[in-house]
Amino acid sequence: MKRFFYFTILFLFILSGVLAANEFKIGVVTSLTGLFGKDGNLVKDAYNYWADTVNSAGGIKIDDKSFKVKLIFYDDTSSPEVGAKMVDRLINKDKVDLLLGGFGSSQVFAESAVAEKYGYPMISGAASSNKLFERGFKTYFSTLGKATNEVKGAVSSFANIKNKPKTAAIVGADILFTSLACEGFKKYCEDNGINIIHFELFPLKLDDYNSMLLKVKEKNPDILFVGSHMLVAMKTIKALKEIKYMPKGVAFSYGPTVPEFIKELKKDAEYVVAASEWSPELPYKGKILGSAKEFADGYLKKYGRIPDYVEAASAAGAVVQQFAIESLKLKPPIKDKDRAQIIKWLHENEVDTFYGSIKFDKDGANLKHSALAVQVQNGTLKVIYPENFKESAIVYPSTGWENR
Repeated sequence: MKRFFYFTILFLFILSGVLAANEFKIGVVTSLTGLFGKDGNLVKDAYNYWADTVNSAGGIKIDDKSFKVKLIFYDDTSSPEVGAKMVDRLINKDKVDLLLGGFGSSQVFAESAVAEKYGYPMISGAASSNKLFERGFKTYFSTLGKATNEVKGAVSSFANIKNKPKTAAIVGADILFTSLACEGFKKYCEDNGINIIHFELFPLKLDDYNSMLLKVKEKNPDILFVGSHMLVAMKTIKALKEIKYMPKGVAFSYGPTVPEFIKELKKDAEYVVAASEWSPELPYKGKILGSAKEFADGYLKKYGRIPDYVEAASAAGAVVQQFAIESLKLKPPIKDKDRAQIIKWLHENEVDTFYGSIKFDKDGANLKHSALAVQVQNGTLKVIYPENFKESAIVYPSTGWENR
């Protein structure tokens, strides 16, 4: 009886190992609560969409066998410190095969440092602060461009019109991504001869947007550029309406591409311009998840909304990692030497996807990213820059609050 018991335990132990080896365990730490909770949940949806699509097709195919994907999510509560601990837990306790990045440059900055320590590749589609790429890391990759470059399209959309604006104010939250987005706005304004008459960084937890924007109103710039996340963007529009001020143009680094922005603000969102790196209308396609339009249509069917570019960029990161696994013919469980191969492969190869072509530079930034600009027109986002992707001409100047 005793021998039977030991054999049973041994059998179950071996069986659990076999079953575990039949799936890829991929860990994700992102903001599910806290200040960036809404944004982080978009990233979670993107990864789930990818995993569900892959699993419904049988899984990741290696030779004559298929392996399902199992995602393990942890909430960083919008805290870099918590995020770093959760990544450590995924690696050392959950023994995940691989990682994917979460939302927000500040959080991902801390979380990717843990991934680097243990030699885990981390691909993010929702963090792009320049500082992420200045650490000499070999394991961090981003499907987005750098924050200062991302906003080029937003400035260029104004700089290329006949009655080009002459002055601009730049404000933004004083955190990694948004502060560098403001530097990008500044650079491209200077390059295009737009005079900056006000520049201000404010605390992310600022309550009184009205007073801050009244200073802008007094100087009356043609354009207001805002280094933002979704919450900052929404607070800015609400405050502008409260102080009865609408510049000729308003542009954000991030926020208006999130479906909730237009849904909540309705007509108040009209004519807002936003930086972007992807649109469902772009002529991109790849082997996994199909074309840009097919990805958007599938997303709409699953979640009842069109994905924003950060969701697309996040799903594309998962796609690129899948390409690496398949190309290298790696099977779970992934070992340290396998992860080293993946890192090398990511640095050396280019992948065509629904998000566009992705080629990582030595520092991990995506060399092929598109600097787009979109504008809310009749409740829909329209690509207004660059010319070869343009769906609609920019509406400028904006209509004042009283005429909406």
